[in-house]
Amino acid sequence: MAEKNRTALKSYFETGDRPTEDEFIDLIDSKVNRGQDKATLTEALTTNDTKYITPKTANHIVDTAVPDATISTSGKVELATLAEVTTGTDTNRAVTPQGAKRAAEVHAPVTSVNGQTGAITLAVNDGTNVGSVRNGIVKFFTTSNSNLPIFHLKLPYRVDTDNKMFHLKATGYAYGSSDIIDVTWVGYCYTNGSGSNRLRNTNTSVLSSTGITAGQYIGSDDHIYVWFRTASTYFTTFRVDSMRVGNGTLLEEGDVTMIMSLDATL
Repeated sequence: MAEKNRTALKSYFETGDRPTEDEFIDLIDSKVNRGQDKATLTEALTTNDTKYITPKTANHIVDTAVPDATISTSGKVELATLAEVTTGTDTNRAVTPQGAKRAAEVHAPVTSVNGQTGAITLAVNDGTNVGSVRNGIVKFFTTSNSNLPIFHLKLPYRVDTDNKMFHLKATGYAYGSSDIIDVTWVGYCYTNGSGSNRLRNTNTSVLSSTGITAGQYIGSDDHIYVWFRTASTYFTTFRVDSMRVGNGTLLEEGDVTMIMSLDATL
């Protein structure tokens, strides 16, 4: 008495046969032959839909039919090449850490900071507290060398409306005159004063050059202006930084207007 295969079991019930007790036991023990219904390792990799698989067979399927991810089309998980990441149009392939880095560099570059674009210089300090600095609120370059104009910087402060202290610093390179531009202006726009006293407690410092002159004045439009002049404007580059001092504000890009003019005052 033992498990029998289907062929043996069927032979017990051929026309005219009467199964014996032992044959019935074989039938009960066998039901259907389990060995015949178990998929072989080869069958496990086919589309057979009538056999069962064992844990060993399942492992074989995973190892064989689900290979490691590659950039070839044979894998179940395909990795995008760097060229495909750069193109950015594939919707099926996975991306590696190297591919993610390439995607960020190509498709998400930082083009502006706080609305500023180009070569951005970040402020030294965060916030706008007294003593905070904002660099590069004006950036200027010229190749002109005609008639030696003056660089006028028009502040937003007006002597008829504002009581504001200010601290501005221009740094750069006057190539034509071989000068280091290093000019600092401090002062107080004082609406409560009268006449020239509306621009008070001023000081203008020019360092590193004897050829650069500078100063400040009240313009015809009641705005405060600071200015400097180089011995040559040919290939002159400079930037202006703002520091918040006293009761003043931390000026930002767009607050100060740069004007080149032959006039001593505007």
